[in-house]
Amino acid sequence: MLGADLIWVLSGSLVLSASVQEPAQSPPVSVVATDAGQEAFLKEAKVVKTRGAGGGGITGALRATLRQGEIEHDALIQAIDEEKPFLDLPRGRELEFRDSYKNNAVAYRLDRLLGLGMTPVTVVRQHDGKPAGFTWWVDDVLMDERARLAKKIGAPDTERWNRQMWVVRLFDQLIYNTDRNLGNLLIDKDWRLWMIDHTRAFKLFNQPKSPKNLAPQCARGLLEGLRRLDQATLAAATRDLLSPGQVKGLLARRDFIVAYYDKRIRELGEDAVLYELPSRVD
Repeated sequence: MLGADLIWVLSGSLVLSASVQEPAQSPPVSVVATDAGQEAFLKEAKVVKTRGAGGGGITGALRATLRQGEIEHDALIQAIDEEKPFLDLPRGRELEFRDSYKNNAVAYRLDRLLGLGMTPVTVVRQHDGKPAGFTWWVDDVLMDERARLAKKIGAPDTERWNRQMWVVRLFDQLIYNTDRNLGNLLIDKDWRLWMIDHTRAFKLFNQPKSPKNLAPQCARGLLEGLRRLDQATLAAATRDLLSPGQVKGLLARRDFIVAYYDKRIRELGEDAVLYELPSRVD
């Protein structure tokens, strides 16, 4: 559980040495402030080191150190790309099974279309001769949600925390995420939530997986972003990653979610349903 303030259950994820004769070199910097800058770096920087990403995932994800000039930063590399009519999992049979690196890039692009800024930058590029998703490694992470709950650490601003979590709940229903777990919700030093690892999402289904997980309230800007989202915009943003059927399913789920909050607004009024959550998009 996520505490008394929000009760719901998440389903179940170089130091350069200098010689005596040469002056010491400054360590690589890692400040790339904009989405565009991070995209360019992830696409163009050289992979200088890789190791296991940790976290208990089963998709063969790698943590890579990338370098371009004086800039150095880590990225998460995922190359998995599987699709099956169904897959029998410990929790039961999952229909229309998808597990793809492409979905991380789609989640990032959709996040920005909606004006959120809660999903790290992701691009698609080649790694070891095959396409993969390269995701910006989130800086200044204090812990993930699993660790926060295990240590019983409360957020310093409960209202702001709950409002971020409500966005997570909506986003997961919008993208039909079947694999949200506590380990892929990261908390940075400013207590901002980051959603990572969306490889098992973007199914064809027209309704959300668990509509009951939609929160009673919705961020005003997010609802406006959902209303603005149209087929042409979404298809253009994801044409290299999603099929027409996936686009159609996502828009149908969007319609379901918008209708849900419209009904609550008619019944309770905007002030009882909508709240302000500043966008984190640069």
